[in-house]
Formats: sequence, structure tokens, C-alpha cells
Amino acid sequence: MFKSGEAIVHPVRGAGVVEGIVERTWRGDHSLYYRIKLLNQPTSSLMIPIKAADSIGLRRAISSADLKSVWDILYSHPHSLPSNHKKRYQILEDKLYAGDIWQVAEAVRDMTWRQQQEGSLTTRGKRMYKEGIKLLAGEIAASQGIELTSAEMEIRDRLAESTTPASVA
Repeated sequence: MFKSGEAIVHPVRGAGVVEGIVERTWRGDHSLYYRIKLLNQPTSSLMIPIKAADSIGLRRAISSADLKSVWDILYSHPHSLPSNHKKRYQILEDKLYAGDIWQVAEAVRDMTWRQQQEGSLTTRGKRMYKEGIKLLAGEIAASQGIELTSAEMEIRDRLAESTTPASVA
């Protein structure tokens, strides 16, 4: 069970903070819900039934100790992506929405390398890249207690460092 103030991650909606636990009645059923403030949508709250949290994939944000692994993934060599765009996008989408920060980091890294190799991404590729950065930044911001923009800048800086010719050698 999560506590108020705890940083959590929804596999599709991204990172947030548990604002509290509330009881709601719907169709005569009384249930407890997590009220979650999403970092990328600060004006709205997400309500998740406590009993459905595990099946949805709600989890704690990455710990500060595990953050080094994320940076290592961004610095590592990319996986080869299929040239067929449908297969490529399916692989990337599966990684982005798996609810696993390491898979999100791999997808962002691989798209960054593809963008550098190809010179640009397709419209869908750009949308997926932005979504990946947003998911990654949200979780890092939540776990570190920093602003979303600061986390995004750090990710972009690290990706830029990892794709420079000196780091490729």
C-alpha cells in the first residue's frame, strides 16, 4: 500500500505523487482509492482503486540508488531496431508502456541513436520519442524531488553526451 506523499508511477500515465487515500461510493460499493497528482498534468488528479493498483501496474518510482542504472542504459550502445517501421514502432511502444523504467530508457536511447543515424525521425517516431522523454523525466523528477523540466534537461544532456563521437569510440 502506498502512502500519502509517496512518488509512484502509472505505466501509461507516468509519474505522480499520492495526494491521499479517499473512500468513494459507486453503485453502492464502498472502495478506497489513491488520489494521485500526475507530474505532467498538475491541474488534474487520477483516482485508482487500491484493490486494482497491482493489476494496473502502479509501482513506486525508481530509487535514487537505481538511477545510475538508467544513466548507464542511456550511455550504452543501442539495440538494433528493425527497418520495417511497423515492427520498429511496435517494439518501441511495447517498451514505452511496459511500466518498466529500464525499458523506457532503452527505447529513448534507441530512438536517439536512430534519429542521429537517419538525421530525423518520422512524425510517429517524434511523438513516441517525446512520450518516452516525458515518461522518463516524470519518474526521475518524482524520485529525485526535482522539477520535470530539470529532469528532462538532464536526460537530454546525458543523451547528447552519449551520442558524441568521443563516447562512441
